[in-house]
Amino acid sequence: MRTRAAAPRRRPGAAATLAAALTVSLAAGAAPATAAAGSTPAPGGASTATVSAAGDAPTASDLPVFEYRGVITDKESMTYNPTDEFIFPSVFHAGAHLDDPLGEWYLYYAPHDSPGGISLMYADSLEGPWTEYADNPLVANEWPPFYDHVSHVSSPDVLWDDATDEVLLYFHGENSTTRWATSSDGVTFDDSGVAVTNADGGAGTTETSYARVVEHPDPSSGYRFAMTYMQNRTDDIRRIKVAESVDGRTWDVRPDPLVVPDAATGTNVSGGNLWEWEGQLYVIYHGSTGITFARTLDPTMTQVGPRWELHRASGVGDDTGRVAAPEIVTDGDETYLFYESGDRLGATIAWAQRDPDAVRPPEPGQDPDPLREQCRGAGSDEFDGAALDPALWSVVREGTARHALTDGALRVPAYPTGVAGASLPLQAVPDGPWEVTTAVSVSPAQTFQQSGLLLYRDDANYAKLDLVHGSNGARLEFIWRQGGSDRNTGFDSIAPPAGLGDTFWLRLASDGTDVRASVSVDGVEFTPWGRTVGVAALGATGVGPFAMRGSATPPEIVASFDWFRWTPTAEEAAACADDGPAVEVDAVARCLAGRAYVAVTARNAGDAPAAVRLVTPFGERTVADVEPGRSAYQSFASRSAQVASGAATVEVVGDGGGSTTATYDAVTCG
Repeated sequence: MRTRAAAPRRRPGAAATLAAALTVSLAAGAAPATAAAGSTPAPGGASTATVSAAGDAPTASDLPVFEYRGVITDKESMTYNPTDEFIFPSVFHAGAHLDDPLGEWYLYYAPHDSPGGISLMYADSLEGPWTEYADNPLVANEWPPFYDHVSHVSSPDVLWDDATDEVLLYFHGENSTTRWATSSDGVTFDDSGVAVTNADGGAGTTETSYARVVEHPDPSSGYRFAMTYMQNRTDDIRRIKVAESVDGRTWDVRPDPLVVPDAATGTNVSGGNLWEWEGQLYVIYHGSTGITFARTLDPTMTQVGPRWELHRASGVGDDTGRVAAPEIVTDGDETYLFYESGDRLGATIAWAQRDPDAVRPPEPGQDPDPLREQCRGAGSDEFDGAALDPALWSVVREGTARHALTDGALRVPAYPTGVAGASLPLQAVPDGPWEVTTAVSVSPAQTFQQSGLLLYRDDANYAKLDLVHGSNGARLEFIWRQGGSDRNTGFDSIAPPAGLGDTFWLRLASDGTDVRASVSVDGVEFTPWGRTVGVAALGATGVGPFAMRGSATPPEIVASFDWFRWTPTAEEAAACADDGPAVEVDAVARCLAGRAYVAVTARNAGDAPAAVRLVTPFGERTVADVEPGRSAYQSFASRSAQVASGAATVEVVGDGGGSTTATYDAVTCG
């Protein structure tokens, strides 16, 4: 949790007080978003930081902004450099715990490839300069009597054990085994054992590595330590799991993963770490995309919040590639991020520093038109005609088609076949970015009954997002079939999310490179589902609704599609805005009691009542039924004495839609 200059000891009861306060805060105002498919909610941690007031829920804008400062492990100058790559920084405040340390701060790291080797640098300041320990590695891949030989040892993580007055080190070697070691001085380690192995992770586990360990965030749990580590399985999808321990040596592994990959992370997540910031607890980690993310946590390790981007490489100079294995340390007023930078097998240890003057752009707010009711793109179909419009739709195997438009819906029977035999109504897939959404009502109850959206090239190459009744019951799946073979693992076919009823909403979206699937149980929030599909690799030409049941054995059911809507292009959205209600917007930054605020006024210049949504980097508010000639007003606190120049947006909610933007100048208060 490395969030402050470490105190010599944590007072008994401090963690319990914070945990209770955080539980109140989360219950009052920080309700977590739905977890990623297949995941369980996430853990938290405890420190002596001040907790935000109840109801003052954190947002992505509360996260610090880090500015790249440079590389610590200069490969050309390193004495111990067997493989020209270094990973997994772990920072320890040696001066707070050790007598006569080499420096105030210790930085542990390692090569990953064989032979690896747990290594040390030290400094009197977190800003360096850092000195390489002369006798690295501290721990090698041969260490009798604890083990004779492993191919490599890597991913060190270090903390202080108050109960034993020792440094606890965790590392992996092989990838199947996370180990512990102890030291009185942080340099010479003289005892070691096995903490967690593949056998502890359950059947199908193939890797147990990249562990981080902290004092347990829940003082009532009965455990003293909590571990987050990376688990790989036979599906080759990496997750973050949790283990707990009384003594730091013997561990109990929770059965379900803490964090699983999603469309934003790619197929792997790793480097999970627990971090506290301004009274809120987070799990931070990186994905295959090379971006570091943060999610809010609770102290009981049972709730996880939405995924927010924490840091990515700027792309300028040496600051390129991955930002992985994050380690955040606060010393006084300064906060630092240490991380792996660069390619997976060519990384180095870099650092960044918090820029207190930077304003983090807000994460996208709630979609004001999630079902494209206010504005939709060309090709959208409400299914209110007598038959499908041949100018929009073509049908594969039209001669056997039995779909029908009835009561404003497209009703598709579950054909007694697979994709290769079903009748398929399709619209052409456009070039470049696109997004399509549909509402489907279906209740598959017997094996292979299914319905959803199909992205189609031919009968052997397609991707389908659907609800299916499989051999293990209901599954919501995003399956990619290439050359007649399915990409179908435990991450592609998953138990449906809580709250999924007989009617639900499906979405496919392309950025021109990958297609992402998402699902909504309420028609408001869409959750990414499954892995992405490469646009070029699939080469799909059509997209549309489908229903089938594999064979004639299961009874026929009928899927009802209420509509099929394309998200408007920028030009189409502009046209919708031109047709919408007129709103005049004013935004100004001002000071009040030494704090900076952004005040937004939206005047309804139309001739009918309108609901408006006021959006700034510091929050948003929706005001319903603003009468013609009247205004909606809100002053948004920045939580700072200054704000940079920026813009506020006012969106008109409802029929007609549209948005208007107004800029405001920078202001410094006090």
